[in-house]
Amino acid sequence: MNTAIASQPLVKPIINLTGVTKSFGTTQVLKQINLEVHQGEVLVLIGASGSGKSTVLRIMSGLETADAGEVWVNEVPLHDARRAREIRGHVGMVFQQFNLFPHKDALGNVSLALIKARKMNPVDARKRAMDALDRVGLADRADHYPSQLSGGQQQRVAIARALAVEPGIMFFDEATSALDPELVGEVTEVMRGLARDGMTMVVVTHEMGFARKTADRVVFMDKGVIAEQGAPEQIFVNPQNERTQQFLHRVLDH
Repeated sequence: MNTAIASQPLVKPIINLTGVTKSFGTTQVLKQINLEVHQGEVLVLIGASGSGKSTVLRIMSGLETADAGEVWVNEVPLHDARRAREIRGHVGMVFQQFNLFPHKDALGNVSLALIKARKMNPVDARKRAMDALDRVGLADRADHYPSQLSGGQQQRVAIARALAVEPGIMFFDEATSALDPELVGEVTEVMRGLARDGMTMVVVTHEMGFARKTADRVVFMDKGVIAEQGAPEQIFVNPQNERTQQFLHRVLDH
């Protein structure tokens, strides 16, 4: 668990959602969400499918726009369409699917955005990309193509790609759910390493072991609202909300 935040004084949150609502068609998926994330905190969102947790993550990362409310990330008001693009480069996003280019090796996949979007010269981009691959334990696979890598290794390349832009915040949306069970550990261990390094992280996951061991705070979402939040031990050992109890009973027994 990232303990750095415990000793910090009260400071302005790096992410702040106030009164956030979101609907898709006639279905309201978020209802008046208020949520803060502080520098260096690892926040884990849990809940059943359709509870709204991935939508919260996508709004925080600028991939979705809230219908109402305010969304501040790194002092950028994402609710202001004129300024929302300023968030690019501040955040890194890792999805369930790896989205790697099959015709590029690991180094090429990681360096591409640096060259195309950041306009870095190829030599500097490849050096930074190699540093990112080394950080996820794949420096020795830099010349391997996605077809030559396991699912866990491909996801670690995707994490390296996100890290290469040197983001202040990392978002993970079900980053392990497409992996075979025996490959999950190598990805969660990389995520734990980022937490130990003090990276601000917001994670949507079904991996309760990761949530319990690594999160500073766990948020349980149910039907578009935050039903309960607190330290991992509070949520997993002594949940107060009946829906939290039911959810954990079901997933932990399973």
